[in-house]
Amino acid sequence: MSVDGRDESSGGGSGDAAAGGQVPPQVPSQCGRASGPKGGYPVDGSVPAQRAWHEDSVLPPPRELPPSDADLIDRMRSGDDTAYEELYRRHAQAVRRYARTCCRDAHTAEDLTAEVFARMLQAVRGGSGPQHAVRAYLLTSVRRVAASWTRSARREQLVDDFAVFATQSARGSHVSDDDTLELGADVRAMHEAERSMAMRAFRSLPERWQAVLWHTEVEDESPSEVATLFGLDANGTRVLASRAREGLKQAYLQAHVSDTLTGDEACARYADQLGTYARGRLRTRAERGLRKHLEECARCRLAASQIEEVAGGIPAVVPVAVIGWFGAAGYAKAAGLIAGGAGAAGAA
Repeated sequence: MSVDGRDESSGGGSGDAAAGGQVPPQVPSQCGRASGPKGGYPVDGSVPAQRAWHEDSVLPPPRELPPSDADLIDRMRSGDDTAYEELYRRHAQAVRRYARTCCRDAHTAEDLTAEVFARMLQAVRGGSGPQHAVRAYLLTSVRRVAASWTRSARREQLVDDFAVFATQSARGSHVSDDDTLELGADVRAMHEAERSMAMRAFRSLPERWQAVLWHTEVEDESPSEVATLFGLDANGTRVLASRAREGLKQAYLQAHVSDTLTGDEACARYADQLGTYARGRLRTRAERGLRKHLEECARCRLAASQIEEVAGGIPAVVPVAVIGWFGAAGYAKAAGLIAGGAGAAGAA
């Protein structure tokens, strides 16, 4: 399942989280009975069993890590509503903040947030939905659900700029490259980022790697902040993020190789050496030949220069392609992302 939620189910209804006056956010109501008592305590009210501990022990008992998002998704799929409630608590604030960029008021944003979570619940119970990349899936669903509202009476509850974006985005999938100038800059940037080599490389990664890169690179959260989502501690999250960044570089190289194999033979001969070259491990004779090729080939020279920069380009390209819409109110660093994203997507 990709982070962009392409296999999401189309059902689900709007929640009542913001009806009437301003009320504290609550988990949207669900159908079905929770699989266990609230809080996970025994039905008879007894104290849960604890680890044995002795005063003369040298080390404290190991701290149990909270369940990862993937664990919670698996529990949701088996009917555990308490897992759904925990995912809501983890991600609702970010989803609500992004929904607010599409909606005229906070009450409508709350309704949109509730519907997005309800659709995710239905998708997961139906066997699809996200596995690791829950945040990106939910944010993409915000755009998709809000876009569906533009075809109903709820269009009046959306900001005008988003309504225009949604209409042009839908039409943009049917226009040729020669006609894209008729589209808004935000829609053009989204389509360009979607087709970029960096985005192809990102989507080729395992979903868990996509998810950790989304949180650490796009949302600029620290490893300690996102560790809970992966069922790891901060150090484990740093290792996971480092592996994901290296995997992205290799995937980017592979995308470049795939392109060059169908093009120039000289490029194809040197393309698979770029990764070793970027790490400074290419043998002297081979490096001499590659350097000569790079002097003559602008395409491979650009790829070589972007290998080390591709991870840094994630915040510019990925959110533009995955989410697509950034309103005036902004989501996280939306203003900077859309400004840098359009240029980065075009360059890619």
